[in-house]
Amino acid sequence: MDRREAGTALRDKRTSLELSVEDVARATLLRKSVLESLEAGGPPEPNGFFKSYARRYAEYLGLNGDEVVAAFVGPSATVAVDSGAAAAQPSKLGRSVTSVPAYRKKRSLVSTVLIVVVALVAAVVLLSREWLATPVVPGGQTGPSSTPSVPSDTIAPSVPATPSMPDATPVLPTQGAITLRFAPTTQRAWLEITVDGSVVFSGVLRPGDSTQVTGNHVVVNFGNAMYTQVTTNGVDQGVASPDKTVMTLEYGSPAHTP
Repeated sequence: MDRREAGTALRDKRTSLELSVEDVARATLLRKSVLESLEAGGPPEPNGFFKSYARRYAEYLGLNGDEVVAAFVGPSATVAVDSGAAAAQPSKLGRSVTSVPAYRKKRSLVSTVLIVVVALVAAVVLLSREWLATPVVPGGQTGPSSTPSVPSDTIAPSVPATPSMPDATPVLPTQGAITLRFAPTTQRAWLEITVDGSVVFSGVLRPGDSTQVTGNHVVVNFGNAMYTQVTTNGVDQGVASPDKTVMTLEYGSPAHTP
């Protein structure tokens, strides 16, 4: 199946479900022009965003997202899979055994700004705790003591108490496993999450829903970033973006094989 046949399959499936392009646009948060481009066969060389749009549209209609994306990409970009290995490993979550190309995106400026803000807040908290810490010598205690008694007319020097160490402030890891939780706020949000090179989630979350993943390298394509709350290792990071809807964020770093 080539990209034109894939576009025809999307259009035929939509019409068989008695859905208009506007209906699908509202449900998937995709623009009408994007849906029309998909049904027309798409560009000759689709980028990463276009592939995610094709997968979202296909899975919304009940089609196989991997097959539709492979048709738009073409045979030169697909990854060959050994038939014996595919038979030995059962498919997960009903997906095709064809490998999904791993996406490598540049770290978003918004993610970097969030990390800097968290570091500044942590520094302010540490400085304020040290400034407020005042050595206190507990007094008024009775009972036996191993300390020699001091005459009443002699003023004993006060012994400063050891200041307690502040709790360690969580820092976003750049290496090792990282746990992420995504939850929409007041609007539906579409997400495609790739963990260590494999797509583990692709769909629409409604307010009240959430999804959580753990891995060394996590790449997330957002369809409604302004309304998606992100939690990293239990630390609330706020929404993914204050002013963008469609974007890609990268967390952690890829594992290096010696």
